[in-house]
Amino acid sequence: MRKIFKSLFVGTLSALALTACANSNAEVNNDTLVIGMECNYQPFNWTTFTETEYTLPISGTNGEYADGYDVAVAKYLSEATGKEVVIQRLVWDNLIPSLNSGTINMILAGMTDTPERRQSIDFTDPYLSSDLAFLIKTADLNTYFPDNSAENPATYEELLAAFSNQILVCQANVVGDDFIDTYFSSVDSSIIHNSAATSYPLASQQVSQGIAFAMPAELPVVEAMTNISDNLSVLYVDDSFLQGEDQNGMKVSIGVKKGNQELIDELNEALSKLSDTTRQEMMGAAATRSASVGA
Repeated sequence: MRKIFKSLFVGTLSALALTACANSNAEVNNDTLVIGMECNYQPFNWTTFTETEYTLPISGTNGEYADGYDVAVAKYLSEATGKEVVIQRLVWDNLIPSLNSGTINMILAGMTDTPERRQSIDFTDPYLSSDLAFLIKTADLNTYFPDNSAENPATYEELLAAFSNQILVCQANVVGDDFIDTYFSSVDSSIIHNSAATSYPLASQQVSQGIAFAMPAELPVVEAMTNISDNLSVLYVDDSFLQGEDQNGMKVSIGVKKGNQELIDELNEALSKLSDTTRQEMMGAAATRSASVGA
């Protein structure tokens, strides 16, 4: 899931784009894949005003399109199932309520299958597995973690030492925000958990401006957020300290309304044919495209 991956999907995605359209009046049933996403969570999904072979139109808008890894997966699912895709742009907190009210029938938005969410919705098998990383200013990375790399990730003890008397921030209602309390501020009271931002780009700006010291997220998200400013870098970490269900926090799955087993089975069947290599290539391509996306 590094930016250096090159997409092998250009031709395929061009063809898949023909199967999807924005139809705000689409009936929400298993005949159509009506997908909810933020369109503000790069590299998983974001809004663009340029139509390309990678994008899908956002329902109810005029000339706005969704791009990102989730959109690439949506295009793949459209091809695999032979069904039309409709993209509905929703704020994060409205995704699960919209699924349960029938406004959408899928959440494809970089969402983790957690016990709490499982109480209200069902999930498919993961469509991406990742690693935990932190966004940090390049100067701070060089000061506190001079030898950091994917091959030499920071240990939990090193993170605690560097984060002491520092401020951490994350997007609201994502597992990374929970990790700040669970593994850092509750262990060292000098570590301050700043109020969560409404989006990763806004949280990233706090790190870039020195308001916060670091931001936890999935590695591809952190890689994409380094594009917010040229003073930001990836802090690679050994995330073996994550316990129990938290290890699942680095995987994302598709949310489906409880009891809709027919759709879950159909989506899982399609996902089973999408190789890990192809998933990484799709994410790598999305992360590269997100380099041109501002906060």
